[in-house]
Amino acid sequence: MKRRFAVADVLTALRFPLAVLFPIVHSAGWRLVIVAVAAASDLGDGMLARRFGSSRAGSVLDPIADKFFMAVTFVTVARRGLLDWYELVGVLLRDILAVLGFVFTWLLRRPVALPARAGGKAVTIAQLLTLVAAITDWAYTRHLAWATAAIAVYAIWDYGRTAAKNTRAGKTEGVETGMRIVLVTIASVLGGGLTATPLVAQQFQPPRNAAHSGTRLGLFGFGVRAGVDLHAPAQLVLGGTLDLGDLFSNRIRLRPSAELGVFNGEDTFVGSFEALWRFTADENVATPYIGGGVGVAGRNGCGTDPQCPDLWVNAVFGFELRYRSTFNWLIEYHGMDLMRHNRIYIGLTTRRGN
Repeated sequence: MKRRFAVADVLTALRFPLAVLFPIVHSAGWRLVIVAVAAASDLGDGMLARRFGSSRAGSVLDPIADKFFMAVTFVTVARRGLLDWYELVGVLLRDILAVLGFVFTWLLRRPVALPARAGGKAVTIAQLLTLVAAITDWAYTRHLAWATAAIAVYAIWDYGRTAAKNTRAGKTEGVETGMRIVLVTIASVLGGGLTATPLVAQQFQPPRNAAHSGTRLGLFGFGVRAGVDLHAPAQLVLGGTLDLGDLFSNRIRLRPSAELGVFNGEDTFVGSFEALWRFTADENVATPYIGGGVGVAGRNGCGTDPQCPDLWVNAVFGFELRYRSTFNWLIEYHGMDLMRHNRIYIGLTTRRGN
């Protein structure tokens, strides 16, 4: 049985603050350093996982950290006009489908793991080269982006072909409908992208605890959300959270989070740490919660403003609505900076059980 945490998880988690730091730093040299450190952490956590073993938390955090870092960095460089939106989608196509597959493997309750394949490794290398080219303003950045998109299409096809073969080879029942094969193949294709790390393919198996009705990842759960900041000018806000539970009470959650605000002005960045009180047990259909905490907020051009970054005091109120055995819908109001910034989110969060 895998451990809850491992040494490799420390290096994996390092990519989250590096991703948040990347848009704040404007020097090309320092951005290259961030990319190099992130790549080294990806290489290092793979080596440590192979030598000392992986963990349940690491098998989830590793692909999330990879996709989060790539998404933040490429959106940041694309906003400089070096890539069009469809080129950005092409470069991140493998990762976009991997995120969808991550959700599918949970909702279909059919976790699938494929070994890392050459196509997936090639995509990762091409993405890093494209990112370095964009940071250094190389004249052929767009050409490299198109090449990365082509490699991503091949990698997706390769995973689909392998998934289809595995489905046919593992069929044990006398009847298997075409639609079921398609669903399993899609889950395999999309989920396979999560395992295409350079050195080690970590199998994503939602761990179960017989004494609980939901999913438990040690002390950790996680969530993703999107919403709008109503403070003029209104911005689109994208964020992710971790969930620390069962530390003092099964009703208390400690939640670190990171958020990126885009469009309508300068990009904004907020990292928060909050404590939440849940009014009902997790197995209920609806779980209201309330809480508060503090956040550190910054924006593009922060280095020229003596009042940036700023310390915010936040208030939280929301509901989790039961969706499946592994996921809850999340609807949340976030009053930030003493209610000067009012944010409303919709998202998904892991259903932990009580």
